[in-house]
Amino acid sequence: MEPTEKKIGELVETTAQAVAPFSEKALSWLSAGSTYSQAGYILLSISLAWGITWIIHTVYSEIADPKKSITPFSRPWFLKRSGRLICPFLTILFLNLMEPIAYKYLDNQAVIHAAQRVAYVWMLWVILKAYITNSIVRTVGVWLLVPASLLQMFGLFDDAVKYLESYGFKLGDVEITAYTFLKAIFFICIIFWIGKIIRNTAERYIRDKQSLTRTTQELLIKVFDILLYSILFLITLNLVGIDLTALAVFSGALGVGLGFGLQKIASNFISGIILLTEKSVNINNLVEMNDGVHGYVRKLGARASIVETFCGKEVMVPNEDFITSRVANLTHSNPKGRISIPIGVSYDSDLHKVRDLILAAVNSYEPAIKEEEDYQPGCYLREYGDSSVNFLLTFWIDDVTQGRWCAQSDVMFKIWDSFKEHNIEIPFPQRDLNIRTTQEQIFPAPVQQTA
Repeated sequence: MEPTEKKIGELVETTAQAVAPFSEKALSWLSAGSTYSQAGYILLSISLAWGITWIIHTVYSEIADPKKSITPFSRPWFLKRSGRLICPFLTILFLNLMEPIAYKYLDNQAVIHAAQRVAYVWMLWVILKAYITNSIVRTVGVWLLVPASLLQMFGLFDDAVKYLESYGFKLGDVEITAYTFLKAIFFICIIFWIGKIIRNTAERYIRDKQSLTRTTQELLIKVFDILLYSILFLITLNLVGIDLTALAVFSGALGVGLGFGLQKIASNFISGIILLTEKSVNINNLVEMNDGVHGYVRKLGARASIVETFCGKEVMVPNEDFITSRVANLTHSNPKGRISIPIGVSYDSDLHKVRDLILAAVNSYEPAIKEEEDYQPGCYLREYGDSSVNFLLTFWIDDVTQGRWCAQSDVMFKIWDSFKEHNIEIPFPQRDLNIRTTQEQIFPAPVQQTA
């Protein structure tokens, strides 16, 4: 016999030996007459549960699936999700009510007991599908918790654990088995899902505190995140059964590797803490980055901050860029902003009159600051250009976040109308050309040909 065929034969024999007890029990159930009577009881219980559920859903439309979308975790949401539990709950109830009848008229109730166990696992599956909104946690619960519950109900859980623990490897003094791996997946998903709920609740509580500044709120949220997830990590290791002292050497090597590989992430995280403590950049500040990103700071994250540009793009800027590069914060201490407009007029214009018209135009613009001495509008003669006499108008507005282009455009329209009214010319570029060649050089005389 070939080695491969021998291995296949051994595998088939082992499988047959493992399945033999279950097949013998199934054959004994099928050969017993009480099995079919119990199946009738089970079918009757399921039919009654399904019928009553249909009636309840028909009469009370609130617990049926709504035709329109509903807000998660609201009262209609809970009613609709709870409606899914009616059928498995009634099935369990009727199976328990049928049990005394089976004791009275039947010698064996094993099938009914098995159906009860399956019904409890069905109820657990429906609860997971109904109330767990996180897709990862729901998937882990359906594929790990439900099979584990089913094995526990039939007394096969310990055998399954022993089988899974037979496959594994050692990492230092820590033994990693298939059972440890499955436990780790389950507890990581559950613990960190609960941690996310706690984190969101704490974040809402901190943000509702109006006595705290926005920067203090962001700092408290970050500190809470660090403490919470550190505690959750230690709890998860304890639940999985991994001793932290056994991982001391491994964690030291891992820490060195992470130090080199994740130094940018660590740098951005520390930069985020620095930004929150020194308050150089706050939420809704108007900033201009060194690389040309210009917009409002909408979020100060742990790794990166979000800057919303004027065209609606949300740019994720690493926190390190706010610390190591030059950043113009246009609203750090006050929201005032200065606007500059270059203006050129013809050399034939009355320059004193031009200056008066420009100042009159900006003074008639309501959003411009005119009363405060340090923010008075100014008009300056800058240079005698090649084609025009160039002025520079500067004025301030109260809130630069309302936009500078709009203010600049409004004032330029006023200046244009005023120049048109007073016949002030805004010239085109002009050049003087001096031609120094003679007419004979341009149009040379024709050469006479001799005979």
